[in-house]
Amino acid sequence: MWKLKNLFGNGKKGKEFSKNGKGDAADPAVQFFEEYEEKEQELTVLIKEFTRGGAVRGDYLFPAVPFLAYIDKESGKAVHEKGILCWVIHRSSDDYIHKFKNYGIYKVLVRKMKPGILNPIGQPVKNWYYVVKVLKREVKEPQLERIRTEYLKPVSIKDSLGEFKLDRKYNQFEGQIDWMGSMENVSLEKDKDEDTANLALKTLHMLTSDPVKWDRKLREYAAGELTELANDWREEEETPVIKKEEFAERIGSPSFSIDKEGDFEAVYNDDDMFAGHWIVVYGTADGMLTDTGIEG
Repeated sequence: MWKLKNLFGNGKKGKEFSKNGKGDAADPAVQFFEEYEEKEQELTVLIKEFTRGGAVRGDYLFPAVPFLAYIDKESGKAVHEKGILCWVIHRSSDDYIHKFKNYGIYKVLVRKMKPGILNPIGQPVKNWYYVVKVLKREVKEPQLERIRTEYLKPVSIKDSLGEFKLDRKYNQFEGQIDWMGSMENVSLEKDKDEDTANLALKTLHMLTSDPVKWDRKLREYAAGELTELANDWREEEETPVIKKEEFAERIGSPSFSIDKEGDFEAVYNDDDMFAGHWIVVYGTADGMLTDTGIEG
């Protein structure tokens, strides 16, 4: 018999259920454990960032902590592949059970997720483990230490537009550009497997190749789509009606956020036309403007 015992921070003994599927099959915790193999194994991992988050289902929270690499027990060699460590606690518990430090190296006792389980977008799950127990903290493992050192090295893109520094927590390069005499923030999403942002940077060069044209295009698009809405947001009827030309002038200079496919968002201050929300214009890598709205 498997037991949901000592897994919950409030000290209560959990439900007992069998590996043959007896018990409440609809219980999220039962479903969780049924997805993992019975065999336990030791795993030495290099943790990425540790945050107290996870999926919520029913009365349970399922923490999920990413790792950057692990030691293959058979070969003894480091495998530089990402994965997930997870477990289950009651939503009401103030005991998170397992605590990890950012970029720490740990030896854990785990059960591997069964083959054939798919993630929410329908792809097979890889390197996903349930944590039975933390066996050792602050493990000395030279191979993983080298990976950690390389991973934490400062990385930046130096370009004619400026320097963009990699923020690994958000997987994006951040910097500023001169946009018609004003220094504005730019974020470029990191490419999937390299410390680059090639398509994002290409889009930024497209936008800055003719800033006067793009500045007018973005402002006019936002004004054309949102001026009527801005007038609906007026708090008092006596407030003068906003015209499109006025709207376009009031929204200031944009900051840019560009994803790894080259699609972008131009983000503007609303000048209190929408009670402090941001105005966002959405565009594609080939220069098409597709939508606009308010956020935040």
